[in-house]
Formats: sequence, structure tokens, C-alpha cells
Amino acid sequence: MYQCQMAKQTMGTPTTALAHRTDNKLYHLQTGQTPIVRASLFNEYGLDNWPNGMNAVIAVISYTGYDMDDAMIINKSSFERGFGHGSIYKTKVITLKDDGRVISARRVKKLFGFPKSAAIKGEWTKTLDADGLPIVGAQIKEGDYLAAWHSVEMDFADNYINTDGEVRFERYKDSEVGYIEQVRLIGSESGSEPLQTISIKIRIPRAPQVGDKFSSRHGQKGVLSRLWPTIDMPFSESGILPDVIINPHAFPSRMTIGMLIEIMAGKSGALHGLAQDGTPWTFDEQYPAKDFFGEQLRQAGYSYHGSEPMYSGITGEEFAADIYMGLCYYQRLRHMVNDKFQVRTTGPIVPTTGQPVKGRKRHGGIRVGEMEKDALLAHGTAFLLQDRLINCSDYTKSWICKPCGSFLSVQPTVSPYIGKKKKDTAVRCRSCAVRVKPGMDLSGFDGEMWEDGQGNLFIGGDQTTEVAVPGALKYLDVELAAMGVKLKYNVGGDKEMRKGPARPVQLNGVNLGSEDTL
Repeated sequence: MYQCQMAKQTMGTPTTALAHRTDNKLYHLQTGQTPIVRASLFNEYGLDNWPNGMNAVIAVISYTGYDMDDAMIINKSSFERGFGHGSIYKTKVITLKDDGRVISARRVKKLFGFPKSAAIKGEWTKTLDADGLPIVGAQIKEGDYLAAWHSVEMDFADNYINTDGEVRFERYKDSEVGYIEQVRLIGSESGSEPLQTISIKIRIPRAPQVGDKFSSRHGQKGVLSRLWPTIDMPFSESGILPDVIINPHAFPSRMTIGMLIEIMAGKSGALHGLAQDGTPWTFDEQYPAKDFFGEQLRQAGYSYHGSEPMYSGITGEEFAADIYMGLCYYQRLRHMVNDKFQVRTTGPIVPTTGQPVKGRKRHGGIRVGEMEKDALLAHGTAFLLQDRLINCSDYTKSWICKPCGSFLSVQPTVSPYIGKKKKDTAVRCRSCAVRVKPGMDLSGFDGEMWEDGQGNLFIGGDQTTEVAVPGALKYLDVELAAMGVKLKYNVGGDKEMRKGPARPVQLNGVNLGSEDTL
């Protein structure tokens, strides 16, 4: 039942006509094998043509801390020999048509390739052929050229000519390194239209790495935690090293006894060269599967119960308990860490708020939501909150007027007198300032006279200060002002400090005085 869900997520073999398919995305397992333990219908359906896993030597042992919580250790030498290696095939269609309709030869405005008058640079030919199309087998990375094209016009002799000599390019935008697998030329139904559309199949190799997901056929899924060196892997008396190590704590609560039986059946099948029949309900209480496969193991000279002595690859000493080891069919799932990880240092921001954009493809950030904010607040991590919500998000410095508490009424100003020494700040509040009129008595005003952009003279409004605030706060202020709602902020002085009441300090029940006196 659980395998029905897992089989849909395997890399496996999606189709036998892989060379002729142009799907948007296909997963393919390079090293697929036929399972040793199989059902009776396996051969009737011809499932050998669609392998979706490998026969792995499994050791059920808590060997290190790297196999906790469904993590699994893979033998590094098995990995180097191709265990679990796969590929992703992506198809990119490049068209020169402005719309998808068929156009006549006279209306063609673009053609693939280089114009005759263009000087071809060496960097272009690393991935592009003489016809402007990518070279089959070429390695491409982010920013490399996928195709070259140029604009054309038709002359009186019905020939296409280029007049500007410029070369335009289509580039590879994915971050992963890929290889050009196939280039298809797509023409029109009538065949009279020049080449306007191409289809490029790109192969992206995906070797297993830490964080990739694997699963047996019993729903025992887990992630690769480490590629363990062969010299440190545990080994049996016959010198066999396991390909995969899984933790024994994965079995009791899930009761996946079928996997334990498959490990025993796979081991006996490999020793005798048999494909074991794993059809459900073949065995019963009077004729249990463990006795059938256990007898095969006993005849091959192994333990009846499937376990055997093993030795530590680090110390060389024999383990105190026998280790359950055998063969099990393991599948590589398409959930890979390369498709899921998200990291950002700096990148694109939202113009209105100044906060990072969202989305992995756009190199966006991960949002610290309300529930995360509440959890951090409950822990008392004030500086972490400030770092996440302001410093690493939309930190901005802005001028504000202290008396009226507004961001909106401040403006940069200039002195009307050339050479006059300016104050510490040239940002003043227009709302708090008084406009100077001709003949006005200025003896009662303290401050420097200044003018705005229209040449109007003002005096006062000097009590402004620069504060660090989130950019979203200023955006909210402007939005509310547009609706007729004014926000007023209470801004203290530069050297003012909040003081609370002095608390009594006690040590072992003895009052030592207040904080002010200590």
C-alpha cells in the first residue's frame, strides 16, 4: 500500500523511448536493476523493462549517530560505482515568432545563426555551432549561450539580408550545470516556413548527495546523511561490506515486517542465484516465510535467522551482537535537496516596502511570519527579532520631526545665503517652520532661515532627527495619509534614556539595597 505512493515518486525509468521524448521534465535512473524478490505478475507485466531501483546490501545497525531519525548511510565506494546515480532531462523550446501562428516566408523577421557581416567571437563558439544552434554534448552553465539569432529583411530578389550586423542570444538561465543532449528543428506543417522554432533537450546529472531521499518498497523512506568511507564501514566474516546502513529503530513502531523478510529473501536468492517469489499471501502460519527463506540460508552456510557476525571498520573488533544483513530493493526518489534548498544573502527587493521578494526561483527570502515572531518574542530574543525583522529585511534610515512626530513633513533644505555655515542637519520640518513674509519681524525666532525648492523662505523646523525604521512602516504611513489618517510618532532626544523604578537586590534572602545604591 505504501509502495504505491513511493513508486510514483521514484526516479526510475519513465519511458523506454527516452531518446524520442520531449517532455518538459523527466527523471531517469542510470543504474536501474531488476529486483531479486518479485511478485508473480512482475514478469507477466514485463517490469524488467522499467527498473526503478537497485539491489542494495543492507545492514540493520545503529553504527553511528548519522543514522538517527530515518537517515541512512551509503557506502562511498558504492556511490562511486554508480549506486543511485540519475539524470534530469529538461526540454527548452526557443521560438523566434512573436506569436504561435504560422507566418509566411515574407513576414519572417528573425532567423537563427550569425549574420554574414558579424565578427564571431571565440566565447560564442564554446557552446554554439556555426548555424547558431547549440553543440550536442556541450557543457552549459548559467549565463551560457543557448542559441544565436539575427534580424532579417527580404530584398527584391526574395533573399533574407541583415542590415544592422547585430547578434542576439538566448541564454541558459538555470543555476545547475547541464549538457546538450539533443537539438530538434521544428518546422511548419506546410514546410514553406524558414526555421523559426527549435527544441533543446538538456541533461542534468544528479549523483546522490547528502539530503537526497531514498526508500525501500515498504514505505521505509529516509534521507542520505553521509557517504561513509569504505575503510570505516563494518564488514562481515566473508568480507562483504553493506551498501546501505539503516537504523533498527525504524522497524518496531512501523511494523514493516515485510522489509525484514525481503532482506532475508534477497540474501538467500543472491546466494542460490534465484529470483524469489514475493507474491502476497503465499505463506501462512503453518508455512511461514521466515522458515522457507531461513532454510535456504542454512543450506548456503549462513545463519537461519539472517544475522551474522560483523566487525567494526574503525577498530576491527567484532560487534557484541550479530547484525541482520541482506539484500533489499532500494529506490531513489525524485525529492532532491538541489531542488529544495533556498539561500539568500542579498538580492532583489520589493520596490514599495524594501523587503526581499518571495520565491526560490527569484532568489527571494524566507518570511519570518507572525507565529515565528511570537515564538522568538516568547523566548526573549530581542536582538534576534531586530536582526530578522529589520536589519536583514527592510532596514532604512529616515528623518522625522520630533515636535509633530511625522515622516511626511520633513524635506531637504538649503540656506539662502551663500557661504553661510549650515547647521548639523539640512533636513527640516516644513509643518513646524514659519514662512517668512516681507517685512516680518524675526527677532522672536531662533534658528536659521532656509528656503524650499520653490524659493519660499522659512525659519524654524530644525528639531529633526534621523531614525532607523522598517521600510514597510514608511509605506504604511504614506498609505494611511492617502486615506486621511495621520500617524504621530513619539521620538525622544538623542541622549534620553528610559529609567524604571529601582528594584531591591536580595542575596540568600538578605536585602542588599537597591540597584541605584550598588
